[in-house]
Amino acid sequence: MPGRGHRVPEQPVFGRRLRELRVARGLSQAELVGAELSAAYLSRLESGARPPTERVLALLCARLDVSPSEFLAPVSSPLAQALATVATVGESPQAATLLEDALLRDGEGDAVLRWHVQWLLARSYQAQGREADELRVLRALVALSDQIDLPDLQARSQVRLARRLRASGQLNEARTAAGHALNWATEYKLPFRDVAEATLTMISIDAETGQLGDARTRADQLIHALSEDFAGPLTDQIPTRLQVEVLWTAAGVAVRQGDRTGTAELLRAALERMPSNDDPVLWMRLRLAAASMYLQMDPRDTVCARRTLDEAASAAALVGMPLHQLEVLLLQCQLAFHEGRFADARELSDRLGPQPEGMSRRDHVALEILRNQLAIVDGDRAGAQAAMERIAKEARESGNVELSAEAWRALAESLSAANGTTPG
Repeated sequence: MPGRGHRVPEQPVFGRRLRELRVARGLSQAELVGAELSAAYLSRLESGARPPTERVLALLCARLDVSPSEFLAPVSSPLAQALATVATVGESPQAATLLEDALLRDGEGDAVLRWHVQWLLARSYQAQGREADELRVLRALVALSDQIDLPDLQARSQVRLARRLRASGQLNEARTAAGHALNWATEYKLPFRDVAEATLTMISIDAETGQLGDARTRADQLIHALSEDFAGPLTDQIPTRLQVEVLWTAAGVAVRQGDRTGTAELLRAALERMPSNDDPVLWMRLRLAAASMYLQMDPRDTVCARRTLDEAASAAALVGMPLHQLEVLLLQCQLAFHEGRFADARELSDRLGPQPEGMSRRDHVALEILRNQLAIVDGDRAGAQAAMERIAKEARESGNVELSAEAWRALAESLSAANGTTPG
């Protein structure tokens, strides 16, 4: 007996689904059929006036890159089907397409299911480096969570939005979103992980805007909450991912305060707490973060940076997304410069290309700084120095005090390197 995927779909279900798939891909009727069929015939198929034949079904499946089962009447809602399918394919471009299609087909379906689909879609966009799409979906997610009116969904939606806004450099709006999340989490006594996620986001924003005292206080409170004296058995209930993020966020504050010893201790604790077989992607991300922080120390710890970056690069080759590959290349480029290997730094910069697609705004700025550093070493002092002063001033004006300070420090180091002194 043939399965559902081998039956010729019936009208009018087939026609409605055919039109949905065509529109979702931005194709006109003529573009879809090409030379094999007429647009008039396709129009009759979409209207339900003509049933499809097996040959036509096979042709359309090939043109739309779908299986015949996509045209059958659903046994459950498109949203539920998409969630079940994505659970097996993981975070991939294919997953994003499935989720987008489900929202198009069932945009007025169950609100909580739609929230879950949008949550996963935003995460898929993040993994692909599709910043604008991620931000668009996260704004819709926040609006939907307010409509559903469940505090846990509202807090989590605001945290995700705040993190995306922070990464995009929109720090004032990010602070507002993080504040909303923290208020929801504390007022409604949500689980510790919700309070921690909101607090971690606020710490990162405080650190970038120069409010290091507030950031350190919040970080110390979270560290205390993870200690045995305070939490006891609760510590075992907190996911390893969250424990590690608390430690590396606290390390990020410590390095900005110039606390070299504190930074090293926190990074060591985070690295030891994260086994590679537990969550390989998080293991890799932690080492990318650690390498970045070692390069922010004063003086910069290039030995530890190289060790953790080599580990991250090996993992990225196996489990990393394109965005992680870009992060590895950028850090390798920065490490080469700080080790005085300027030719290697130039080669790595060229591999990244003029404007790497999918790279975060902050990393784009870091790459621009690095390229101007190399230009100064190569003798183009006037133009590159002016560009770096502009970057520092623009960062300050946008409220990113930390990035502004890093730009000024990079300028001083590149001038030193141009005079024959290897940067620290």
